[in-house]
Amino acid sequence: MQVYKQMMTLEERIGAFVRLGKIIQCALGDNDSHDLSSQEFSLANELNFIIEDHVNTNPWFDAFHVKFALRAIVRMLDEPALRKWIEAYPELQANGQKTVALIMAGNLPAVGFHDFLSVLVAGHSALIRTSSEDRRLIPWMAACLRVIHSDFQSFIHFTEEPLRGFDAVIATGSNNSARYFEYYFGKYPHIIRRNMNAVAVISGMETLVELQGLADDILLYYGRGCRSVSQLLVPEGFDFNPIINALQKYAHFVNHFKFFNNYEYNKAVMLVNKVPHLDTGFLLLTENLSIHSPLAVVHYQYYKSIQQVENYLNANTHSIQCVSSTLPLAFAHVSPGNTQLPSLDDYADKVDTLAFLCKVKNFAKSI
Repeated sequence: MQVYKQMMTLEERIGAFVRLGKIIQCALGDNDSHDLSSQEFSLANELNFIIEDHVNTNPWFDAFHVKFALRAIVRMLDEPALRKWIEAYPELQANGQKTVALIMAGNLPAVGFHDFLSVLVAGHSALIRTSSEDRRLIPWMAACLRVIHSDFQSFIHFTEEPLRGFDAVIATGSNNSARYFEYYFGKYPHIIRRNMNAVAVISGMETLVELQGLADDILLYYGRGCRSVSQLLVPEGFDFNPIINALQKYAHFVNHFKFFNNYEYNKAVMLVNKVPHLDTGFLLLTENLSIHSPLAVVHYQYYKSIQQVENYLNANTHSIQCVSSTLPLAFAHVSPGNTQLPSLDDYADKVDTLAFLCKVKNFAKSI
């Protein structure tokens, strides 16, 4: 029978993650380092190197996008935000530590951070398999936590071997990999995530600032995130020119060979098949009912009424990660420019990760 060492208190866990946020801020140059230990300052310098060098191991992870992802994480590690998040889960105080296997995606920098944070805040041990596309950021964060509080040495483990000795699983991947995860991990308590995307509902009355925010919702992280807008719902007779103009802030994506290869391929397919489309020179917009669009392509469809929009969103809720809009929709949504800045309780696939981890405390040891 596996014997667990008593985890640090919830207060200590919160304090450790707040401290991690300060180290990240130091690396980003967003605060000074006068209150960091020599080890923490060394780790901040190491992260600074990773930020600049990551593009050499993954062309999608350029410094701009790694910094954006890290600043989004720093927002989560704000102490008042952390405390407000966890106060809804009194079960976090209870004992019942288990080992939770985390199979992380690699489409965005440190995309598995929220799961990493949730497992450790809940008092569990994390057994982590990182994506081959992102083997640096989460391990760096683990190194920081081990320096901040030595007990983390016993509760954070990385492996590239077949996963063994765990009690629950949180796995994130494509629809294809989700079928694999279901087959191998279905007998364990689990959260298995699939492909989802964001939708933007356009009124036609957006300001320039809001359109610039919409451009971010579409093209931050090159549109590779599950919170990236891949479909626009626009009113009949909509003039696309203001959106096309706003998208020009990302015209430099023509210089990103991977993104531009996708653009050229999809453009060729549309031309050969005579698919009507709008061409910005780096991004294609085409009328299509599918919420999911290929990289460098955004789908759109027209609507006649807000009720039609509401019905559509409700009918497709299992495929929609989030919605961006200025309209007063009944469906949960964020204002343009915020899809890539989720709050701590804005759970992926609308599954309450922390509630799941609280329940895991009471599960018997799995096979």
